[in-house]
Amino acid sequence: MATISGAGMLSGLPVDDLVSGLMRVEQQPLANLQSKQASFNAKLSAFGTLKSAVSAFQTAVKNVSGDALSALTATSSKTDTVGVSAAKGSGATAGTYSIEVSKLAQSDKLVSAGVAPDAKFTAAGGSMSITIGGKTTAVTATDGSLSSLSNAINKANAGVTATILNDGTSDRLVITGNNTGTANGVTIAATGELAQFATGAGSTMTKSQTAQNAEMTIDGVPVSKASNTVTDAIKGVTLNLAQTNVGSPVKVTLAKDTADVTKNITAFVDAYNTLATAVNKQTAFNATTKTGAVLNGDASARSILTGIRAELGKAVGDAGGLKTLSDIGISFQRDGTLKLEKPDKLKTALETNFTAVSSLFGGSDGVATRLTKVTDEMLGSKGVFKTRTDGLNATISSLGKSQDRMELQLAQTEKRYRAQFTSLDTMMVNMQSMNSYLSQQLAALAANSGY
Repeated sequence: MATISGAGMLSGLPVDDLVSGLMRVEQQPLANLQSKQASFNAKLSAFGTLKSAVSAFQTAVKNVSGDALSALTATSSKTDTVGVSAAKGSGATAGTYSIEVSKLAQSDKLVSAGVAPDAKFTAAGGSMSITIGGKTTAVTATDGSLSSLSNAINKANAGVTATILNDGTSDRLVITGNNTGTANGVTIAATGELAQFATGAGSTMTKSQTAQNAEMTIDGVPVSKASNTVTDAIKGVTLNLAQTNVGSPVKVTLAKDTADVTKNITAFVDAYNTLATAVNKQTAFNATTKTGAVLNGDASARSILTGIRAELGKAVGDAGGLKTLSDIGISFQRDGTLKLEKPDKLKTALETNFTAVSSLFGGSDGVATRLTKVTDEMLGSKGVFKTRTDGLNATISSLGKSQDRMELQLAQTEKRYRAQFTSLDTMMVNMQSMNSYLSQQLAALAANSGY
């Protein structure tokens, strides 16, 4: 930034203009450094863009690898009776099942005799414990009302929930087991004034609901489960039992989800094309303008696409008759992009040889398996992005330090120029003063001599 000074105001010497002109020449090396740093920053940003594109592509690759292509559609003929679902990678296989539910799982529910709403109980001298499935939990009760006893039971975390029910004239203690199933029956032992809330002979507690397992038949095979959410009857399938349906079987169907797989394969093709477009944009050369993109000529940038294309073009050895992507209608175009040119070919392969399609992508030698390894390496701690960005950052830092040093030198240079021109300005002012003085003296001499 130019310094404003009063130098030259008396002599007329344009000091500021002269210094600014000289500094523009002196600053050219600094401008070159700044230009280089901007160029390296642009390259760093470009590699960040490519890294994001590779990450997005990797996500699409994972959606067509391993268990990702094992998605099933799970349907029930009566969802309000038996709901069904099957997650990806759960190990479920296609098939049809007939299900009849004769009992729904339920928990124990105990209800006491009614007591006056203002009734008080003395806990001293008595005790209470709750046993579920062989585990006994003590309840620490204090003197007070039915409500305080209910709170004490809930604080004990014994596996039950206690509430108060008012029937219009009196309060009743209701204790409900938290878990369904025969093995989760509730037994209460109590002494003293609390004995009226114990189970067994002489108790005022009655069962309004008895713990039981869900009972059903699956393809005629009897099945008993403790919960109405059944996750281990059919491998990889979750059944949600909501109603009994004896004599009216529910049909549960598991089928390969070809629509979901087709969507993921199409997304895989699109993600590759997005990546290819990003790499080409950053490395392109315009023959008309004779200018290159930010990463034109950068071997590391070009290697990203080269490595991925190599894996896309390799044949697969264990895919059940399918060898390459072209076998399911996917092929390279002249511009280097991929295209699902023959959707019917993919549709036929999924309908007639689903396992082979899955192996083509997710087998031990599958396209997605290999691409996952390649992209993991690219994005890893020793990959092209880490190596290249570390190098660029080091160069940018070095250029920044060089600029700092040069700016200090330029400040000293400007100070020196300004001092020199200021000295010259002072000399010129002195010479002008001397010239004026001599002129005055000569004029006076001439006047006195009569010339």
